[in-house]
Amino acid sequence: MSKQFHLYLLPTDVDSLLETLRTQLGILLIQSWSSSLTPVLLESAMCKGGTELKTATVRADCYLSPKGAEIKMKFIRNRSLWIIDTDSEVIEFRGCELDGKVLVRGRFYFQTNVLMDGLIVPKRKDFLIWADKVFRLAKKSLVRSKALDAYVGESAEKWRRKGGRFAWAANNVRGPIYEAEA
Repeated sequence: MSKQFHLYLLPTDVDSLLETLRTQLGILLIQSWSSSLTPVLLESAMCKGGTELKTATVRADCYLSPKGAEIKMKFIRNRSLWIIDTDSEVIEFRGCELDGKVLVRGRFYFQTNVLMDGLIVPKRKDFLIWADKVFRLAKKSLVRSKALDAYVGESAEKWRRKGGRFAWAANNVRGPIYEAEA
């Protein structure tokens, strides 16, 4: 099983939210890939470019982790790099791609269990409690939009009122898919 929620955050909202999570819950930010078997710690979740929206200049792409978490890496041969395995004790934070006119929805996501010897086993209780605390605090720090089925940052909402557009998703062929079209 897994848990997730969607969000619309501008880079300032991302920074504010992550600072709150760092201060109150001691989260670490981990890069989604590494050139070695050692995970790379980050200062910021934001990176350049987009993966869904080809015109995006920035996006969120990292994992949130508690100190002392079990992090598993797997090697991707054709890319010659290591990536964080989803069996790790992490929360994935991706999306929020922005090109100045469009903001693509992002998400917080984690798996609650792992496959071990053919059996589905819950992740460690300490991690699950921590991840639920992260979700609660993140949601409490943002505004829930029932219409969007997502949580929205303060800056993102102001930006939207001034003409910015929220997109449910995007792809390289079609471009942004707006909420009303989803």
